[in-house]
Amino acid sequence: MIHLHLTTIVIAVILYVIALVFYMKDSPNNAGKMSHMILRADYIFLIFSGLLVYVQNMEGISASDGHMMYGIKVLLGIAAVGLMEMSLIRANKSTSAPKGMTIAAVALIVVTIGVGIYLPLGPLSAMF
Repeated sequence: MIHLHLTTIVIAVILYVIALVFYMKDSPNNAGKMSHMILRADYIFLIFSGLLVYVQNMEGISASDGHMMYGIKVLLGIAAVGLMEMSLIRANKSTSAPKGMTIAAVALIVVTIGVGIYLPLGPLSAMF
């Protein structure tokens, strides 16, 4: 299940960048809307697979005393998805420059991925 989660993370980041680029252009937003809708469908798989990984590994999480870090990663992931969505909506409406929201979303994505790599189920822990 973790492979599905990692795949949806990569797809979500790629689709986020594509939708943001299309929304920033002054052309009609058909391509931006289409990639945004595909990204919204990917959010469902992303959140579902993340929660499934969390629930399936609950016993291992309990044994490694990582309760709080996994809970924080879940909250960071949900906040990252929320900021991604808000920055894309603001870019679509073009009412104000979405630079601050986009920077916050990218920073939160990097922090979330960093925490995920650091945790015992992450690839860094498998190396040591």
